[in-house]
Amino acid sequence: MTLEHSLIAWSIRLSMLLFVIVVACRIAGSKSIIESTVTRTVWTCAFALFVVHVLASFHFVHRWSHSAAYRATAKQTLELLGIEVGTGVYFNYLFLAVWAADVINSWTNFSLGRWMVQWLLRIGLMYMLFIAFNGVVVFKSGWLRAVGILLTTMLVAASIIRFSRFWRNKDEPVEKVVNDDRDGP
Repeated sequence: MTLEHSLIAWSIRLSMLLFVIVVACRIAGSKSIIESTVTRTVWTCAFALFVVHVLASFHFVHRWSHSAAYRATAKQTLELLGIEVGTGVYFNYLFLAVWAADVINSWTNFSLGRWMVQWLLRIGLMYMLFIAFNGVVVFKSGWLRAVGILLTTMLVAASIIRFSRFWRNKDEPVEKVVNDDRDGP
């Protein structure tokens, strides 16, 4: 594997690993200043690695050609799904934009107290999870797919546990339920 391909492959692998760590922290609902600062920093680093992946892919593979990226996406989709469409490249651009907006929001607290913005961010995160799942599980094979399935299963299980606690204790905020669990048995 060339240095260029290693950069492309490992920047996305590390990005997705950090992505999963931050999503797990968000599911856990940690709210302390130190935890949230560390989480924001890791989220920003994950995003930066994703940007490196995109830039390296466009530079080394597609030679800064959107048409080449579109054709490569169409070819990969044909090989995996039997349909030759390159529109997936636009979903990747949207993924980049949604993640950038979320990183900016995490540092500026723009959404604080804004119900509609909070729901848009949640929808954006669900979209990101869907795209990340497709990128790691559907469009990969071997050990990457196995790790992707394992991490996805862990995130789904953590989500089920968190929200089942929420529904059992509807009168208490989710943060209180999570903090009560940390205080001991």
